[in-house]
Amino acid sequence: MSIKRVILTSLFCVAMLFAAGKKAEAAFPYDMEQKPVMAASIKSEKVSVYEDVSLKKLLKEVNGSKLNIEAYRVSGKSIYGKYTSGKESGFGWFSLDTFVVDPDYKNVYATVRDGMYIYTNRSFSKVQTTIKKYSGIIVISKKDGDRQVICDKKDHYEIGWMTAGAFSNTLLYDGREKQTVADGIYEFGCGYQDDKNGGAKDQTEMEGYQKYTFKIMHITQNKYYIQNTEDGKYLSVVFQSVSRENAAKGKKGSYKLCWTEKPEEVRGRFELQRLNGAYTIQNVSSKRFLAEEKDSADSVSLTLFTGRSDIGSHWRIHATQKMSNTKKPFVITQYDPEWCATPYGGGGCMGTAGCGILATVNAVYALNGQYMDVMELANYAVKKNYRIVGSGTDDGIFKAAAKKYGKKYGFAWDGGSGSIDVLKKKLKAGDTAIVHVQGHYVCISDYNKKTKKYLLLDSNYLPKRATSAFGDWIKVDRLLSGALESQYFYFFKLSEK
Repeated sequence: MSIKRVILTSLFCVAMLFAAGKKAEAAFPYDMEQKPVMAASIKSEKVSVYEDVSLKKLLKEVNGSKLNIEAYRVSGKSIYGKYTSGKESGFGWFSLDTFVVDPDYKNVYATVRDGMYIYTNRSFSKVQTTIKKYSGIIVISKKDGDRQVICDKKDHYEIGWMTAGAFSNTLLYDGREKQTVADGIYEFGCGYQDDKNGGAKDQTEMEGYQKYTFKIMHITQNKYYIQNTEDGKYLSVVFQSVSRENAAKGKKGSYKLCWTEKPEEVRGRFELQRLNGAYTIQNVSSKRFLAEEKDSADSVSLTLFTGRSDIGSHWRIHATQKMSNTKKPFVITQYDPEWCATPYGGGGCMGTAGCGILATVNAVYALNGQYMDVMELANYAVKKNYRIVGSGTDDGIFKAAAKKYGKKYGFAWDGGSGSIDVLKKKLKAGDTAIVHVQGHYVCISDYNKKTKKYLLLDSNYLPKRATSAFGDWIKVDRLLSGALESQYFYFFKLSEK
């Protein structure tokens, strides 16, 4: 075998191992540092405890049959936390397969449709805990139809087992983190004058500031890398210390912005925090806020502020084109455990009656990458009597939502039609659509002129509609008859800046 082939083979193996590790890591809750995952060992023999994430520095060995962990972190195929094993206890790293049957399993998110038992192991002889109707689970392993799952217990998570029969009574959903803004390229401008409606009528203040085109990439919990689209560099910060002489005079060092060739994992993280129609962008490492300031010559430059009260740190993030993810669409579902069981207007809950609300949220997110507050919109629908108990949501909510929340979330009403031809025309022009089908609302976010298919996002997939929780490309004939026969289309477009 040639040296080149050996190198390529080695690189491929490393890449596969890295990908497998990332897959295992992604299976665990992103907030486990705040809400630990409780688990019992599935090993009966001695288990190694390590000092390091790479599992090379052995601390000790403990009895696997008595081992329990309160885990705070998963990295690759390693898990870290506080452990107990008989009289022994401490902190350390373990191989993930100490607690998880199949660390390579591609995790699945689901909502249970009834209260269920979670068991300690696959003998199903001992109940570990119970979970309520409409609770969420993460499936992390599968064995002969039975599932090893992570369930949410409010202040912590637990790993246990669910029977194959119980799992058949669940609804799958896309468990990716909800981002306040979707990944993509946006126009950033500061000086935005916010108010309770999402923005004042007079935005002349923004004219004195520069506009930037940045690409943002989500890391976790609304923390992002920010990339300059002109030169490909990433935003970061550096701490500039002062000389001993200046320090003796009481002067202190300060954080400065800088640009790096690659994203910096620690100092290159920025958290997007929504005010209303504006955002603040806070560097996680320095706790400083990205801002723009004017000098004596009235020119502006990017800088860092210690606080966020100044209008120079209030950013408007605006999509200049449709942000629909056609390769891996994100469908926000009615039965997401975050709101599934929440009552919706005195009769029924969001899981059973919230299709009009979720169709709106999906349409806006696909349009401009802005994540609407689901329950904010639902409560508004109830307050303004758009909620029809026993039926769902009146279609007047769509135009009303654009009027009420258009400034805040950057979208506008673009009319309605019963014509498929108008639908195609509007989608090509950059709109997204809410579609009234038989007894239900869905979203259509895009049209592929090559395949002549429409991208449909169904917040409550059912066998009769032959849809999924992950988006479906469908032909026009499905919109002309059957369970997806379209009654009317309601359109949203990008708003003015």
